[in-house]
Amino acid sequence: MSLFTGLSAFPLTPTDEEGRLNPDLLCRFLERILAAGADSIGLLGSTGGYPYLTPVERKRTLRAAVECVAGRTPVIVGVGALRTDVAEDLARDAKRAGADGLLLAPMSYQPLTQDEVFRHVEVVAAAGDLPLCIYNNPRTTNFTFTRDLIGRL
Repeated sequence: MSLFTGLSAFPLTPTDEEGRLNPDLLCRFLERILAAGADSIGLLGSTGGYPYLTPVERKRTLRAAVECVAGRTPVIVGVGALRTDVAEDLARDAKRAGADGLLLAPMSYQPLTQDEVFRHVEVVAAAGDLPLCIYNNPRTTNFTFTRDLIGRL
């Protein structure tokens, strides 16, 4: 069975005023998702506020989630970042931390070309060495994956 089938629930990432994770509250969210029977958890997607968290807080969030979930359902973690090297680091860390898959959206202040996004996805996927879901969210990222690009990937 594919990792990316069924219902993936995307929780909020509870933080304090300084942007620090509240791990107990995150675990409460995750326990509710598990009780509801979701097929996977989509951690640090748009709903999880990933662009607003530091890489350190994102890593803390993943570790707290993996510990709380304890293998009961797959954890797919968002690793999108403005810089490819940061996304690579997050992808490598995701594997070390026990994530089951990656979620990657292209992020940029400037418009990206199809070739730039191809290279970004290729490099981040190789760094994480985990199944990767392409997050095609044009309204948020201002980038649309073409059928040709998806085919290349």
